[in-house]
Amino acid sequence: MLYTRKLEQQLRHTLSLLLVGDNLSAMYSSGHFRADNNSVRKTTAALIVIGLVWVSYIAWPLYQLTVLVRAIDAHDVSTVVRYVNFDRVRASLTEQIASAYVRMSGIQPGPLGQQAVVVGLAVADPVIRKLVSPEALSELLAVGWPVAVTPDPPPGTLGLNRDTLGTAWQVFGASHYGLARFEVSAPMGLPPANRFRLRFQLLAWRWQLVGIILPANIQNLLADELVKAVRERR
Repeated sequence: MLYTRKLEQQLRHTLSLLLVGDNLSAMYSSGHFRADNNSVRKTTAALIVIGLVWVSYIAWPLYQLTVLVRAIDAHDVSTVVRYVNFDRVRASLTEQIASAYVRMSGIQPGPLGQQAVVVGLAVADPVIRKLVSPEALSELLAVGWPVAVTPDPPPGTLGLNRDTLGTAWQVFGASHYGLARFEVSAPMGLPPANRFRLRFQLLAWRWQLVGIILPANIQNLLADELVKAVRERR
């Protein structure tokens, strides 16, 4: 009786193996495995394409940043003009100087405060114009100081050039990416609080500089010049 049960179990096991083998043969003959292989290949190809696009998107603004820095270093004004949106840079600088002016002059919110800001911005316009021409902007970044407004940079001032920009890895580490936006702080030899923050935007399939966030000490310097100019005007 025990022998019969064991024999029956062996027969069932053998039969199940045969059925599995038949099913595998049918799946292979029907192209099921070939279809799975094709699916894997397509998925792999898609992932490779996505990876290449991502790497290209990361490297693209870094490359054009290098082009701009080289143009500034070589005093190549025509290339600087192609990679800088001066209207947006002007708006960026105006906003920063106005904020610093309000902070330093102690202007309180209200109609009189708004009027004082308007007067201050009117006086600041000539100062900002000195900073946003191609030559002056190149000098601001190359020297690291607004020499068009205050000629003598303090000790320890460091400008932006090919040597101070940093390695590709350092630049990447100091960068922030967004949708068609890119921001990096430089030069790398300075503490983050003392660096320029350069904002780029993808415009007409070219990464253009649209904003320069000045270090706090330069913002305060320009605001102080603005306060003096307002007082002299009165």
